[in-house]
Formats: sequence, C-alpha cells, structure tokens
Amino acid sequence: MSRSRGLSSAAREGAKPPMKNQPMPPALNGLPKVLAERLWAEATLMSATEGRTVVALGARSTSVYIVLDGRVQVTLFSLGGREVILRDLGEGDLFGELAAIDGHPRSASIVALSDCQLASIPAEAFRAAVSETPEGAMWLAKRLTGQIRDLTERVFELNALRVRSRLHCELLRLCGTADQRTDGVTLEPTPTHAELASRVGTHREAVTREIGYLVDQGIIRQERRRMTVLDMQALTQLVRMATGEHHV
Repeated sequence: MSRSRGLSSAAREGAKPPMKNQPMPPALNGLPKVLAERLWAEATLMSATEGRTVVALGARSTSVYIVLDGRVQVTLFSLGGREVILRDLGEGDLFGELAAIDGHPRSASIVALSDCQLASIPAEAFRAAVSETPEGAMWLAKRLTGQIRDLTERVFELNALRVRSRLHCELLRLCGTADQRTDGVTLEPTPTHAELASRVGTHREAVTREIGYLVDQGIIRQERRRMTVLDMQALTQLVRMATGEHHV
C-alpha cells in the first residue's frame, strides 16, 4: 500500500473553502446539534485517495478530521516494519482530537482504506467549539472516556489472553452493535487474516488456524473475502469464558 507522510497530496489539492453556508452533511448527525453547526462552519473539505497517508505518526499538525465518506485506518508501524492496526473509522467518525487538545505530535498514522472525503477543522476552532457549551464538553468527555475503556480492554487482552481468545474478542468487536442474539452478521468490509493478525498481535498462520476452528464449529462462515458470524451467542460465550462477564 502506497503511503506518503502527512496529509496526502490528493487531500491538499482537494481543499475547498470553509463550509459555513453549505448544507451540513449527514455524517455530522451523530454530534450534538450546536457542536456540529460550529464545526461545520469552520470546516474545509479534503479528499484523499485510497492508500494515502492522511496523518502521519509524529507529525506536528493539529487539525481535527471528520470522515464524510469512505473509510480510514488508524495504524502504527514498528522500526522493523511490523504493522499494528488499532481501529477502522467510517462515515461520521472523527480523528485527530488528541493533538488538537494537547499540541503534541500525532500518536498514530491514519491511512485511507478507500477514496475518502474529509472535513478538516483547525485545532483552535475545535477547542472553542467543544468548550463553548456543556453539551459539547460532555460529548468530548464521553468520547475520551470511551477511548480509555477501549484501550483498557485491549491492554488486558494482549497481556492476559491467548491468541485465540484475543481473536474472538476482536471478531466480536468488529460485529459492532449487533444484538448478541442476532445471527448472520457479515463483517463489512471483511478484514484479511493478515489484518486480523495485526489487530491482535500475532501472525497470519495463527489466525488462519483459529478461523478454521470457528468454521468447523459453525460459528462463522468464510467465503473468499467475506466473513459472516453465524452464531453470535456462541462467539459471545467464548469471549465471556475467556474474559469474564465484565468484558462483553
């Protein structure tokens, strides 16, 4: 996958004037109304082509981005070239707020998984918007709290669980908010075995073996690049047995 440092050339070339007088896109509907209006008024549209680096680890930029269309991936690379995938982000998701808040270098790289359209908000405008109203401040507090909870879960998994249980946790996480009683949940887009390995800190062969076991047990179905969880209750039970009731 081709990557460039910082905002991609496609994104820089795709910049458009602030959107104050333009209709607000549906991607901002998940934000408090006043906050969404403030951020959109300060936003600049950016485009990034598939495979390009939107934000690079260590960069001194501080803008905040909202994904309007497409998908991006939050990732890290070791000095030896090993990739660690933290999460995928889609329409309505926001990234870059940590650097906007503390002014420190970027803590991870953001790579476009597809052609994307993004809204870029200057750090100063973001800080003003979230501190202007109690609703904005509470939204940010809940967002950061959710990130801490997610990080706590992942640290526990990496330090306390075997590879197979870490994979079960990640598959359940990828199912998102689907009801645990719902069967036939297709992972869209379905990650490759190598990508799953990068998410749970192992190698592709270990993931392939465990996916084979889950297929044999009738818990998932794998068809080329399409993976479907056939038995959500069974997958949830595997996670519960490994982690305890508090983790699911």
